[in-house]
Amino acid sequence: MNSKIISVSCPYTCGELFQGTIDGKPCLVSCPVNIYSTAFLTPGRKQPPLPDKAQRAVSCLPINGLLPISLHQRLPAGRGYGTSTADIGSTLFAAARWAEFPLDPLQASQLAVQIEPTDSSLLPGLALFDHRKAEFHELLGTPPSAIIVIIDPGGIVDSVVFNMHDWTLQLKQLASLHHQAFDLLKNGIANQDLSAIGTASTISAKAHQMILFNPLFDHVLKLSKQLGAAGVCRAHSGTILGMLFSKSSFEQNSIIPFLRNNLPAEIRFHVTELIGGGPILDRGDFYKEYG
Repeated sequence: MNSKIISVSCPYTCGELFQGTIDGKPCLVSCPVNIYSTAFLTPGRKQPPLPDKAQRAVSCLPINGLLPISLHQRLPAGRGYGTSTADIGSTLFAAARWAEFPLDPLQASQLAVQIEPTDSSLLPGLALFDHRKAEFHELLGTPPSAIIVIIDPGGIVDSVVFNMHDWTLQLKQLASLHHQAFDLLKNGIANQDLSAIGTASTISAKAHQMILFNPLFDHVLKLSKQLGAAGVCRAHSGTILGMLFSKSSFEQNSIIPFLRNNLPAEIRFHVTELIGGGPILDRGDFYKEYG
């Protein structure tokens, strides 16, 4: 067993770049950002109980006894930040590292799916993932450099309840759009083409209005075009939206005030970067929040 202090971070998300069905199978491509849930394992120090989902995940590992793990959680649940996946993942990787038990990102994702539908953000880079059964995945590659402005209106969507609903009819009607969006996204990642990625995520986000209507979507899409964003993304089982910008086109001092003046006062903004998924050892994060 490891006697040193261990920390493992897993990224939150700005919803998904894609979610729908491919060949009739539900799947998604998460949008990881550089804000993290971090699990700390400090031997010899008593810690408060872990959140239920994280504790259930750890119980899936062949480790005996309670571990002195604490979670540093930075974002609220129920809005599409992928908080449960990040919490479960960071806890699993920290526990496995402490026990010197080999655990790769796919194995961690498969364990997480046993707890609840899971984002693809535990897998490296950007990845397609069967978020309900973990029966298939596809690593798509590393994301291009991009800024994502997260637009958080508050509110909650219970992702477990959402994923229990039978959306078969709607998904069937949207199948061709899902194929179009995913093919464009896959090629955009392969070619490091943020414009194609933004177009793909916008197609997926707009199509999803038929399943989970977001009253801000049309207005945010209009604002994104005025600001020259590459596109928009959204939580497909949450409330947040995001605008994708190339780093060269992002002008913080003009974009954030513009959004403040054109969106309801209660909305909060996070300026983040698009990153690849997977665990990060012994590091924190940096981001700016604008109330």
